[in-house]
Amino acid sequence: MTSTDWFREARFGMFVHWGLYSTPAGVWKGKKIEHPYSEWLQASEHIPRSEYRELAKTFNPNKFCADEWIREARDAGMKYFVITAKHHDGFALWPTKASSFNVVDATPFKRDILKELAESCKKYDIKLGFYYSHWQDWEGTGGDICTVHMENEEYQHPSQQEFENYWQNKCLVQIKELIENYDPFLFWFDSWDDYQDKGRDFTSNFLTSHRQEELISLIRSLSDKCLINSRINYSNPSKNVDFLSMMDNCFPTEKYDMPWETSGTLNDSWAYHSLDYKWNSTQQLLKNLINNASFGGNYQLNVGPMPNGRFQGAAIKRLRDIGAWLSLNGESIYGAQPNPLDSVPWGKITSRTLPNDNSIFYLHLSEFTPGTALFIEGLTAKSSSAIVLESGQPVQTIINENGICVLTPIELRGCDLPVIALEVVGGSFKKSESSHNRMQQTLVPGASDV
Repeated sequence: MTSTDWFREARFGMFVHWGLYSTPAGVWKGKKIEHPYSEWLQASEHIPRSEYRELAKTFNPNKFCADEWIREARDAGMKYFVITAKHHDGFALWPTKASSFNVVDATPFKRDILKELAESCKKYDIKLGFYYSHWQDWEGTGGDICTVHMENEEYQHPSQQEFENYWQNKCLVQIKELIENYDPFLFWFDSWDDYQDKGRDFTSNFLTSHRQEELISLIRSLSDKCLINSRINYSNPSKNVDFLSMMDNCFPTEKYDMPWETSGTLNDSWAYHSLDYKWNSTQQLLKNLINNASFGGNYQLNVGPMPNGRFQGAAIKRLRDIGAWLSLNGESIYGAQPNPLDSVPWGKITSRTLPNDNSIFYLHLSEFTPGTALFIEGLTAKSSSAIVLESGQPVQTIINENGICVLTPIELRGCDLPVIALEVVGGSFKKSESSHNRMQQTLVPGASDV
């Protein structure tokens, strides 16, 4: 199996949703669209294919600069970058030979967006990945459609023969192009629990075991480094995938044996939505990152660029604030191991094993009062020392037979989500019987599709 070491170390990446749907920006014919995700415009408003294709004539993001995007990702502390090479609408952000419905052949922009991003990722040492909608494709070439939002006289589920034609002549062809042209580090495929409880599991009807293995085998034959996620078939993923992808904005409270990640939004919509003002705070976004790291997982934070190719100011502010926090506290996130102890009421814990029987426990403080004592039950040691990562301020610790007491400095009143690095010598720990940190491999049910 392909090495996942870099992915486990990275912990934080950028997701980008950008395409023809970014231009209407959640508004169609003067009204806010029904679906909360602007990239679902075509399905939400039941737009005929011929009418939707006209959007390509207006896609001209003349302020797009790949270097600017990747610099923002790097400065935010992100280690990899994933973009919607092709979303459900079937439109490609590169000059694919499988369809003329692409950025070079169908738009006035006529630039290979993926090539420019690949070059910038190499320049700034950011690993490149692609979101690719392999199951749903609404162009009309045989990909599946969404029953809930768009089924009508024009949009119908394909026959197996029609889907196989799409699979062989568009999907597999484009995956081969993406690997040979841009050498990605991962593919983020998209599917979800398609209402199995209602007897309508179109996901498994089309994403059969045979097709999953065919797609995985193609990728393995062309790349020895490219990772594959579990949403290749969310309900029944192949055992040969490399990492688990949770459902949208779903943050687990347990560990997994495999590498895993949560993809989440800055506000509600994934792609740019001009009427979406429900921005998450920087503190909440950091809590998401810390939560996942404490259970051994990654956080892939999404940005929806505007039609002109720029990031919104509100997105840039949050990215830079996160980057500032990580510049001081990054050692508690990057490559850190999950919490081996019981869960605590005052925050989260990550850890790191050191030589000579030493360990560091990173205490991520969120629900606490500065100047009070925190007790870590079950952790004992020969000796211990602690500092506040942000400032280097020493922190007093007391060891007894039941655990370690950490006396938080009163000065932490001025810190946002402070981290105390607790180093122990000869440490040992005992988890309580009621521990919530159970190991589990099953996928976590979540929200709706991306």
